[in-house]
Amino acid sequence: MKPQEPISATRPRAQRHKVVRAVRHLDESHAQTRTRVRREAQHNGAPGLELMPPVSSAQRVEEETQSTPLSPSETKKFKKLVAPQVPVAPCHWGLLVASLLLAAISIPLVYSASTAIALDQHGGDPNFFLTRQGMNVVLGILMMVLVSRVRPEKVRGLAWTLYFVAVAGLVLTKFSPLGFSMGNVERWVKIGPLTFQFSELAKIALVGVLADYWKLSARRSQKTMRPWIPALLIAGVPLGLTFIQPHLSAALVLGAIPFVVAWCAGVPSSHFARILVPLVLLAGVTVGLCKTHSVPFLAPYQMDRIAAKISGASDQQGGNYQQLQGERAIARGGLGGVGVGASLYKNGLLPAPHTDFIFAVIAEETGFWGSALLLGLYGSIVFFCFQIGHSSRDGFQKLLCAGVGSLWAIQALGNIGVVSGLLPVTGMPLPILTYGGSGLWCALLGVGLVLSVSRAHCDEN
Repeated sequence: MKPQEPISATRPRAQRHKVVRAVRHLDESHAQTRTRVRREAQHNGAPGLELMPPVSSAQRVEEETQSTPLSPSETKKFKKLVAPQVPVAPCHWGLLVASLLLAAISIPLVYSASTAIALDQHGGDPNFFLTRQGMNVVLGILMMVLVSRVRPEKVRGLAWTLYFVAVAGLVLTKFSPLGFSMGNVERWVKIGPLTFQFSELAKIALVGVLADYWKLSARRSQKTMRPWIPALLIAGVPLGLTFIQPHLSAALVLGAIPFVVAWCAGVPSSHFARILVPLVLLAGVTVGLCKTHSVPFLAPYQMDRIAAKISGASDQQGGNYQQLQGERAIARGGLGGVGVGASLYKNGLLPAPHTDFIFAVIAEETGFWGSALLLGLYGSIVFFCFQIGHSSRDGFQKLLCAGVGSLWAIQALGNIGVVSGLLPVTGMPLPILTYGGSGLWCALLGVGLVLSVSRAHCDEN
């Protein structure tokens, strides 16, 4: 006797779709019935009736699949159709791949930009910066992976811990023998062969603590401006310690973070006008006084750079020299570039070609198209940070992801703006690509925090 085929194998597609529509109709009718019975009970003054508990879509799916057997693949599709739709976090693979790709290309780019300086200043070893950048990348990726494994509930405590560590490190930088100076500025703590720049850690730590603070205080800020007082005090401590190093670019970034996180938290726009208008006026007066070199809280070289930018001077050896050389390097690259390793300006014509002005060397060697691809990588990282934050249900996680994305955007646009001549020279690093362990590690640390949010959300769904 020929075995009977399963019912699901002969059931037409239209009949299965009818089952789906029937289940949805039953859900709607059940909800309407419960509402009608409750209203009648309230109208008649009767005591609370014992209503039947609502039957979930999942339970109805089980009943329907048991009564009308389907194949495993059809059952999976059927459950997916009737399951309640919930927002799903975007896959964190995009952010991970973009960050790893940027970290990987930083090794050859730093090597190309630093060979001349390595030969001249480090015993003729052209691989001096190459080996160190490779080690920094490996350690940064390990740090990113470890932080991405931290549950989002523990990130709050981690952020506050990093904040206090950063503040303590900034105090040691300026007021202890561990402070290490380079170029007449004290920005590093040196312990044996290791040096670390705590202002970089302060940036990412400040994003975390302000995300935690504004998540709790955003609603109260709708009625009063008092929540701004603790927020500005939290930001003011690392900002002040960074400013007196002096490190103007890091201080500007630390000053922008409170307003960015507050804006993402939904603080009323009127608050920003009341705070930022006096600050803009003060900045205007300060810039004007830079021409006369009479600003007591700025270093002479900082006033020189600002004054040279305002006046548009083309002094070949003045405060605008570095920026002029960067613009010429970019112009020499054209559309296609001169080729990786063939830069002319890295050979003594451009100061700091492997640190603050590495973008000029990249633009010279890879041209417009290479620079555009680099900007696309930065843009994708910022986009994924905001997208992951948008899909999260927790207010702290939303603000954390938005703050990390904003931090990347501010630093990337600030560095490229300086190199291209749009902004005065301030020494702002380009995330990951600027040579140095502190900035690279902290940039990947921020990516790891965002990945932890995305991983947790994907696991929940």
